[in-house]
Amino acid sequence: IAQQNARGGMNGRTLRLVVADDESRDERASRLARRLVERESAMVLFGEPSSAASEKAGTAAQRLGAVFVSPASTGRDVTRAGDMVFRTALLDVEQTAALARFARQTLQKRRAATVYRRSSLLHVGMADEFGRSFRGAGGELVLRESYDEDADLVRLVGRVRASGADAVYVPADAADAGRMAVALRQGRVAAQVLGSDGWSSGEVRRFAQEAAVGVIFCDAFTYASTRPEVEAFVTAFRERYRAQPGTFAALGHDAARWVIQTALRVRQLEARTLRDALAQSRLDDAVAGPFSVDARRSLTRSMTFLRYTRDGVEIAGTQTP
Repeated sequence: IAQQNARGGMNGRTLRLVVADDESRDERASRLARRLVERESAMVLFGEPSSAASEKAGTAAQRLGAVFVSPASTGRDVTRAGDMVFRTALLDVEQTAALARFARQTLQKRRAATVYRRSSLLHVGMADEFGRSFRGAGGELVLRESYDEDADLVRLVGRVRASGADAVYVPADAADAGRMAVALRQGRVAAQVLGSDGWSSGEVRRFAQEAAVGVIFCDAFTYASTRPEVEAFVTAFRERYRAQPGTFAALGHDAARWVIQTALRVRQLEARTLRDALAQSRLDDAVAGPFSVDARRSLTRSMTFLRYTRDGVEIAGTQTP
């Protein structure tokens, strides 16, 4: 927003950003969305990482005729709230499917195992999707194991090693990811370890720095990229915030730029005409990877796979779901 205002704003008018904290509470998100449209005359609302809260806010925006954009919701498709609602991040299942195809087609892995915490419905669903996509790409799922207690890990790791899998997919949050990395390393599992975006947390390296080396995981963004637009974004972000940008910052930046660039092409700017323009648009220089949205508001976006090294991370590959 600040960058666009420095360029002259929107057709000579200054863009105004109003921020409201919904505390990731569903009903509060809905109330604040209504307040922003009714009291602040917001034409566009940007959501937050919580899929449930964004869906509530998107529903409120839909009823009031405002455009709603969710930059980071991955747990559920918030666009089902209505035709004024968009998302610019890939869903967890889309990321998982892309990783499974990458493992089979690029890494040439043939036999995979999946390991997940059985009490996490999210990770159960991601394990299901990995198995479907890996088999669909011509691979074999040789083992599917779950756990609840850390004490289960020794038994579980032994079964992974005995299965003959050459890849093991572990959807997990940061704490579980670190424990699994250590358990798999201590259990002498030679298979390529693959992880969900929970593995991208700095906590994983703090807990399991050596054990995590070589793990490949999904993430939408890395500041290690040498793409010119990424380098420019990282420099600007550091100058403004004295910090390294993370995935949410990159996704938010892309969503705002996408809306602004599309709005600049709309002859008579109002919520409905902006909605129609967004529904057939793209952002080729997005810092978290190019993306496009079709007339049905379906998102196509490239996916980045990162590999832990002893010094940090490197890009292992990319794929478009």
